[in-house]
Amino acid sequence: MKNINWHLRNILSLISVVAVMFLHGCSSGGGGSAAPSNSISGTAAAGAPIVGYVSVRDSSSNTQPVLQNIAIEANGNYTVDVTGLTPPFAFLASGTVGGRNVSLYSAATSADVGGTINITPFTDLIIRNIAAGAVDTYLSNPANMANLTTAELNAQRDTLTAQLAPALTAMGLSGSIDLLRATFNADSTGLDRFMDVVKVTPDPASSNVTITNILDAANTLIVDTATGAATGTVGTASLAPTGTPLDDILATFNTFTAQFATSLPSPTDPVLTGLFSSTFLDDGETAAPLLTNLTTDPALIGMRFANVVIDTIDAVAGTATVHFMVLSAAGESLATDQPGGAVRWEMKRNASGVWQFNGNQRIAYMGIRTGAYKVTCNPANAACTGPATYSTGLSLDISNRAMIDIGSALVTGPGLPGGGVTLTAQAGQTQLFITTPNTGGSGTHWAMADADIPSVIPNSVYTVQLFNAAATLIATYTAVVPAAPILNADLPTFAFPSASGLVDLAGIGAATLTPSWSIPSGLWGGDITVYVTSLNNDNQYVRAAARTATGTASLVITAPALPDTTWLRGEYWVYATDQNGGMVGTGYQSY
Repeated sequence: MKNINWHLRNILSLISVVAVMFLHGCSSGGGGSAAPSNSISGTAAAGAPIVGYVSVRDSSSNTQPVLQNIAIEANGNYTVDVTGLTPPFAFLASGTVGGRNVSLYSAATSADVGGTINITPFTDLIIRNIAAGAVDTYLSNPANMANLTTAELNAQRDTLTAQLAPALTAMGLSGSIDLLRATFNADSTGLDRFMDVVKVTPDPASSNVTITNILDAANTLIVDTATGAATGTVGTASLAPTGTPLDDILATFNTFTAQFATSLPSPTDPVLTGLFSSTFLDDGETAAPLLTNLTTDPALIGMRFANVVIDTIDAVAGTATVHFMVLSAAGESLATDQPGGAVRWEMKRNASGVWQFNGNQRIAYMGIRTGAYKVTCNPANAACTGPATYSTGLSLDISNRAMIDIGSALVTGPGLPGGGVTLTAQAGQTQLFITTPNTGGSGTHWAMADADIPSVIPNSVYTVQLFNAAATLIATYTAVVPAAPILNADLPTFAFPSASGLVDLAGIGAATLTPSWSIPSGLWGGDITVYVTSLNNDNQYVRAAARTATGTASLVITAPALPDTTWLRGEYWVYATDQNGGMVGTGYQSY
């Protein structure tokens, strides 16, 4: 009965969320607007808003952290009510930016209550300097917390601001801006625009932190947080209040936005086609078929880009890599198969100086992310009995969307077998299926034991090798998993999505179904799927999606082909994604 393998073989393998791309700069909004007198608010961002949560430590002897799971809003804003807590406070913003896991610290004293405290790579460096590099150890000691003063925070802030002053002023900002308390919006303006190009990178193997202007990467500032010593300088080349390569790249995104603002453009509109390079390739798809798909989908009217951030750039060669989110007019993410909803593309500058989209340059789609599933009985089927079953691990979703010569794939990385996991192409299908033996997994789901899961550290890198039918290597790519899968031991108490209004699918004929769903706090969702199969192996898969916490779908299934007249069996699935882009699903089966 409640067979996870059957589901993974027939449902997950058929789901391909189309990562349509596109529009406008980052979300705008409050930017740490004035907090109530008993609260502290600010912006949690690292070039783009952090998708995740804030936790709070105080200076009491209580179990720390004293507050957890304070949601960061889509525009990066957060607010913490510190009523009853003992200052000083330490804040930790955890989540993803651009599909990578981030954990950033900040701190406040009693003088900051009712005001603004940001959580950014710069505030994180300030706290690391105070902690002499050992930030986790420092903050876990209540005595250290109790002794933290406003003067100490300000001294480290002033030192860092002075080191950044030439770059800040070159970008049109004040050389004395308060990096801890300045109100700003995560919308590619002001301080956020500065963080788009000036990156702070801690060295996990030492106490060093490197600060780099990606437009002038030859010059870097290295700060040893253990000693406070600083060497080098942040380069200022190409930094300016306007007219930087960053602004030119954003102009391409905004031009695309304008084409979809109120209607669907023609796929051959020269303004639109001029935004795509002649070498554009994305998951095996060239620009022409992509534009045909985009310009015929009414749901994309009013679509926009958000959180556009440059990861790397070579202004001389005219190449860059960017990541961004894709939102509908209603603000719903349109790239939920990507970690944190972030799409990563290359850009190329043409001879006219226009930065054009170049896609991800991959010949096939690959999505490596966590997956956690619960399978239980459809309550409408009295014949289905037994306890719920669970599975957790990694979703290895590799799809040959262009139907080129791809015979197999090999995925290697943390938590997987030493020889990797092999996926093999199936005749007439785009999806590749796992063929390496795996207890509890099948289809595209690699089930993992709790002993293997801890090896999946934050931002674990997986390598995907693609082979043709002759077993010749034709491409190698990497993918990042921001966080580890949920432990098997935690699955029975985990809050999974749920569905209601279900009917028994076994033996049903053509029908219109109206199931409802509910998505727990901390998950994003609203996908509900019905999969049915007949005695004659005629399959039907119908799905509805809306990025809402609750909803009702109208799904139509038609009669199976003769001689079948009813469906032999079927199941409902309701899906959501977590803050790291991992899939979470609940299946309701009839057997």
